[in-house]
Amino acid sequence: MPPDFGQVMAAWAAGDPAVSGLVLIGSRQREAGDAVWRADAQSDWDFQLITSRPGIFAQREWTRGLGGIRVLAYAPRTAAIGGVPKINLLYEGGEADFVIIPARAARLTRILMALGRHRGPGRLRRQLQDLAIVIRPGWRFLKDTGRWDRFYRRVVAEVPDPRIGDELAHRLADGFVCDYVWTLRKLARGELLAAQRMLHRELAEANFRLLHEVRLRRGERTFPEARRLERIGRPAEVAGVTVEARLEPASLQAAVEKSAATCRELMAALVGDAWRWPL
Repeated sequence: MPPDFGQVMAAWAAGDPAVSGLVLIGSRQREAGDAVWRADAQSDWDFQLITSRPGIFAQREWTRGLGGIRVLAYAPRTAAIGGVPKINLLYEGGEADFVIIPARAARLTRILMALGRHRGPGRLRRQLQDLAIVIRPGWRFLKDTGRWDRFYRRVVAEVPDPRIGDELAHRLADGFVCDYVWTLRKLARGELLAAQRMLHRELAEANFRLLHEVRLRRGERTFPEARRLERIGRPAEVAGVTVEARLEPASLQAAVEKSAATCRELMAALVGDAWRWPL
């Protein structure tokens, strides 16, 4: 049986003075709660690392200090929320994700928040919103020598999650229309793979974001990136954003038109007649 990865990370962080904060987030830190929240056999480990040496995570050498863990794959990337460095790690027995937060930047953010700069629009507020949406479901510090937990509590208390206002919804919908036309042109030319890629990468993603906002406005439980949507969404919602298409023209065409119909329905729910399908 593989070792408990959370315990391994806590032991590693305890021995590295450059790490002032190791935060466990995601389902692994929720030991209780309903089935939508609890970890299961498929759950990975999600951490935030506040460190004065963020550069060491560009390579896997630091993982040699994780006793009993055999690393199979190590992939530095960029987090979808916040745009900060992120590591995907696959080890024998499980998976782990790390968001790397430079301690210097975190301290500056904390100072600016103490001065009240987060209350107005701007880059700081957007950064804190990205943090708030990730940690609001819960977090647990496995190491905290920088008094970060108090800062996290203030972020959750004072910073709302990022939202899609009507103006941004209009931009997303207009972008959808442009991508829709582009996809149809590729289908007409016989570039099926390009059309399939756009269908999944842009059209479906726009609908996921719009549906997330629709559910927020209705006061319903919802998660970014379509997480757990199959379990919490209404059947009609799930069916609307589901993409099913074979790599052949008629199937792809039907999927594109279905996505367009879903976009129109979602925009009607968000802004009513203030936006209309222009084609």
